[in-house]
Amino acid sequence: MPKCYLLAIGSGSSVDQHSNNITLFNMVEQLNFPRQNWPPPGAILPLEMHAYLRLEPSELNQQFQLRFVLVGDNGLETPTNAFPHRSTSPRYRTRAFGLPAPPGPGSYALRVEFRGSGDGPWLRDSQSWPVVVVEAEPRPTVTH
Repeated sequence: MPKCYLLAIGSGSSVDQHSNNITLFNMVEQLNFPRQNWPPPGAILPLEMHAYLRLEPSELNQQFQLRFVLVGDNGLETPTNAFPHRSTSPRYRTRAFGLPAPPGPGSYALRVEFRGSGDGPWLRDSQSWPVVVVEAEPRPTVTH
């Protein structure tokens, strides 16, 4: 299976048309939600998840599936949908839009999982991106 060498969450990205280099914007390591306005179950946050992969020569032109999983220290896991991929080069990058909302406050890690084109077991890569989710107190109203 591919090996992830960079995993990140950000608010956006841009690819240079001439050099094919990518720029990531506003990297996210903490999410703040007001106690009275927690995202509902199944909500998708408008963030990008990026995975940069290395493939062995034998893995080139072979289809595989990839999904992102938000893993909490409390044991709760929130996966994204799986997406099919195929790479013709030994380095491959992908991004997915829409981070699944965490089920509650705490420490999480974004992980990436792979499997072949069939319905085999998911293999979790060791790379992770830390995310702290905080229940924020509302700011007091300014009265003067």
